Amino acid sequence: MTTPNPSPFSLRPWPIGDKKPKTLGEFIARVNAEKGGFRNVTEEKLREQIAAEEEGRAEIERPSSSSSSEEEETDADKTKNILEAREEVLRNLEVAHQSAMLSLDFVSLLLSKERPSDTSLPLSEALRERVGIGTLGASKLKESNVTEARRHEDLAIATGWRLIGVNNMVDSVVAAAEKLEKEMELEAKYWADVMAVSENGWTVCALPQEKHTLGVRFGFPESAPEFRNGSIAPLRRNDDGTVRMDLGRVGRGSQRVRITLKKNGVIMDQSPLPWRTPDDAPLQDRVLEARNTIFHQELWYEMNREARNLLSSNVYSNATAITWKQDQETEVIFTLEDLAEADNTHENLSSLQCSCTAWSFFMQFLLYQGHRQNSHRRTTSTQPPPPRVAMHQPYAILRAIIANSEYFRDCQSVAVFLNDMAAMLRRAGISTARSNSASQPLFPALMQGGTTRYNSKMELNFINFLAGRLESVFELTITPEAKIFARGRIVIMPYIGMLFGVSLAPFSPQSNNNNNASATTDNQKDKNPPNPLEISYPPTDPARDPYPNAREAIYYIRQATKRALAEKLVEEATQKLNRDDITWVETVRGPAVTDSDDKEARINIAFGADGRLELSLDARWQSGKDAASRRWVWRGADRGEAGETIVDALVKVLRDRPDLSTEE
Repeated sequence: MTTPNPSPFSLRPWPIGDKKPKTLGEFIARVNAEKGGFRNVTEEKLREQIAAEEEGRAEIERPSSSSSSEEEETDADKTKNILEAREEVLRNLEVAHQSAMLSLDFVSLLLSKERPSDTSLPLSEALRERVGIGTLGASKLKESNVTEARRHEDLAIATGWRLIGVNNMVDSVVAAAEKLEKEMELEAKYWADVMAVSENGWTVCALPQEKHTLGVRFGFPESAPEFRNGSIAPLRRNDDGTVRMDLGRVGRGSQRVRITLKKNGVIMDQSPLPWRTPDDAPLQDRVLEARNTIFHQELWYEMNREARNLLSSNVYSNATAITWKQDQETEVIFTLEDLAEADNTHENLSSLQCSCTAWSFFMQFLLYQGHRQNSHRRTTSTQPPPPRVAMHQPYAILRAIIANSEYFRDCQSVAVFLNDMAAMLRRAGISTARSNSASQPLFPALMQGGTTRYNSKMELNFINFLAGRLESVFELTITPEAKIFARGRIVIMPYIGMLFGVSLAPFSPQSNNNNNASATTDNQKDKNPPNPLEISYPPTDPARDPYPNAREAIYYIRQATKRALAEKLVEEATQKLNRDDITWVETVRGPAVTDSDDKEARINIAFGADGRLELSLDARWQSGKDAASRRWVWRGADRGEAGETIVDALVKVLRDRPDLSTEE
C-alpha cells in the first residue's frame, strides 16, 4: 500500500531551490556584484576560503548599521507577501471545494428521482432536509421519429439515387466516347494535313516560344534576320479539323514584286502576277504561298537597300516604288503588289532577254544565289566569322539588272553597227567584208581543266560567271588580212558598265582572263599573213586598257576600217594603174590616198544626218589653175543596184582627167 498523503490538500506550493548559482553566467554575475569583482579574486584567497569552509571557520562579514536596517525592511516585506499569498491560495481552495460540493449535490438530487431508495447517494443533509428526495427529474424533450417504414423509404430513396447516378455515369461515358470519336476524326484530319506538309519537304517543329504548339518553317536560313525570325508559322486546329496558319509578317496578304516598263507614260511591258491562293487550298499550297510571299518581301527589302546607292545610275526610290530611268522616254518601275485577280494584259514577251518577265525571274535567281553564297561562306570558312554587317551587305540585284540591260543594248548596237559596216563595204565594192557576232560565256578557271574535283565552290563560281560575266564576241573582216575582233563583257562591281576588248587576233574561246586578253599562238601568227592594222592603227591592250563602253569601241572600229580600207585602195589602184607613186597618208581629217601629182582622196566613215552609217570618198585635184573636187557616198541600207565601187572612183581620181559624170 502506498503511504497516505499527510497533507489534506492535493495542491503543493512551487518548490524553492537552493541559493547556489545554477549557471556559470549567474556565478560570474554574482562575483561582479561583490566589491571589487574579479579583481580581488586570487588563487590564494580562494584556497583560504575553501579551507575555512572545510574547517567550519568561515568568516562572516558583519554588515554595517545602514545595511542591517535595509535587510530588516526587506524581511518584513517578504513576510507580508508570503501571508497574502497563503490567504489567496486558501480562498481559491475554498471556492473550488464549494463548487465541487454543489455539483455533487445537484447530481445526487437528480439521481434520487430515479433511485429514491438508494442510500449511497452522497446527498448533503442540509439539502435532503430542505428540498427532499426525488424533487428534481429529467426527461427527453422529443422522441425519435425513425420508424421501420421510414427506414424502408430511406433505403428505397438511396437505391433510386444510386440508379440515377449509374444512369448519369453511363450517359456521360457515352457522351465522352462520342466526343472522343469526334476528336479522333478532327485530329486525324489535322495530322493528315501536317503529314502532307512534312512529306513535301517542309520542316515541322515546335515553336520556340510555345513548346506545346506545332509550327512549320517556310523561310530561308540565310535570309536577313528580319525575315528569318518571322518565317515560322504555328499550325493551329480549327473547329472543323482543318489547319489554320497564324502568319505574322506574312499575314498582310500574298505579295509579289512586279516590274513595269513604261515609255512616254504608256505601259509597254509588265511582269505577270499569279493568282492568289484561296483560303481553302491544301495546306502545303498555303505554306508554299507563304514562302513565296516572304521571299518577295525580302527581295523588295534588299532592292530598297541597294537602290539607295544607285542614284548615279538614275535609280530613285520612295515608299511605294523603285524607278530606274533608262533614258528620257523609258523607265522601269519596281513595285510590291498584293495578289488578287491577276491582270496580265500588259505582259509582252517580244524581247525575251530584256522583258519584264525575264527580269523578274532573274532577280529571284540572284537573291537565291545570294543565300547560297552566304551558306557556303558560313559553313566552309575556317576563319572567325565576319561581322553581321559584312555578312549582310546589299545584294547586287538591281546592279545586275542594269548591267545586263546595258549588255544586251550595247551588244545589239555593236552587232547592228558591224552588220551595217559590212553591208556598206560590200556595196562599196569590198566583197570580202563580213561581220559575225555570238554570245560566249566566260568559263571560270576551275572549269577549264579536267583534273579539278567537283565541289560546291566550283558550282557557285560557275553560276556566278554565267549570271554576272556575260560576254559577246564580234568579228569584222574588211580584207582577208585586215580583221578586227572584239569582246564585250559586263561589269557589276565596283561600278556598272560594259568593257570592250579589241584585238587584231582571235580571242581564245576558253580564255579566263578577266580583262579579255587575246590569246593567239605563235604558229597561228606564222601561218596567217600579218594584219596591216598592227602597224597603221593598233588597238589598246585588251588585257590592261579595254574600251570603257560600246561608243569607244565603235569609234576605234570606224577609224581602223578607214585605214584598212586605205591600204586596200592603195593596193588595188597600184595594180590597175600600174604605178608605184600611190600611197596613203594621215591627214588632220583622216587617212587619204595621194600620188605624186598631189591628187588626194580622203576616206571617211561616219553617221549621216539620218543616223545611218555611210562611207564617203572626198577627192581633190588640180584641174588647170582651178581646184576640183568630188564626193562619192555609199550607204549599206541603200536598195537597188550597187553602182560604182570605191576602187573605180579612186582610179578615176588618180587619172589625169577623172570622169565627172560618175554618179555618187
